[in-house]
Amino acid sequence: MNARQVEKFVMSYLEATGCDIIEKAKGSVTVRLSPEADKRLTNRPYYWGFVERTGTPPETLTFGWQFGRDDDDAGEAEEASDLAEQQGTAVPAPGLSPLGFNVAPVRVLREDLYFGSGRLAQIFGAVRDGGRCVAMFEEPPRGRADRLGSNPYTAWLGVNFKVDYECDMKREEMYGWGISLATGYIDERFLEGLRGRKLTPKLPSNVHLLPNGLSLKKAMSQLEQALERKLKSGDFVWAAEAEDRRQDELRRIRSYYDPMIGRAVTDEEKETLSQRLAQRESEIDWQYRPRVTLSVMNCGLFHLPGIH
Repeated sequence: MNARQVEKFVMSYLEATGCDIIEKAKGSVTVRLSPEADKRLTNRPYYWGFVERTGTPPETLTFGWQFGRDDDDAGEAEEASDLAEQQGTAVPAPGLSPLGFNVAPVRVLREDLYFGSGRLAQIFGAVRDGGRCVAMFEEPPRGRADRLGSNPYTAWLGVNFKVDYECDMKREEMYGWGISLATGYIDERFLEGLRGRKLTPKLPSNVHLLPNGLSLKKAMSQLEQALERKLKSGDFVWAAEAEDRRQDELRRIRSYYDPMIGRAVTDEEKETLSQRLAQRESEIDWQYRPRVTLSVMNCGLFHLPGIH
């Protein structure tokens, strides 16, 4: 995901959870979280337990998030700050407004949000946990509905898969696939095709649902098998290179510990050194061993017009 995609995703999440957008600028946002978002993103279970027990009005946190800020932007901001200081621009004292009234300062937590950052991963997790599965219907075009007839709708299972390629480096890929529950046809660009459709959680009028030929469990299994076949046909040069690095690291650490173990005088000393070697080998194995992990981010049951 590039900075623009990250920004669009985060803004959609903030709007969906009812957060208060204090200031929106190009590439950045200052936002006061809603209670729902605060509970999911700030890791304050004791505070929220106190609020719920006592009925105290909650004080949610305020964040200033920068999306893909580059060095040029940072340099311009620093130059503007220096210029303001040189010109003697007055800065209100903490707790005072420019008009002189006492105002409680709002603490704004500044963070950079980018693909791979911890905060964005946390937002991904909140979206995944809060909306793992939805059921939606496409709205028929206005003025085209046959009031005397009924339009057939086919059910599709749409799934967002995340594939992690991991060794001493990491890469992620997203796949938004869909499968027709009527015919079993798999569309590898299904979720991309939903962007231009108007969806609603309510069943539209003059619509009938076609019977499903596949259960949800069977459909998910077929999607996973199809994606697994696609992944197996990919380029795994990176895995071979990672395995070579793993073996090199193991040889290096053994060349360090083996002579020490051989020179050990007591059995206790040998046992201690052997345990250290085993621990280092385990750490190297975890860091360098190549692995591919497939996980489901979210899914949905989408009823679309036509027979597919």
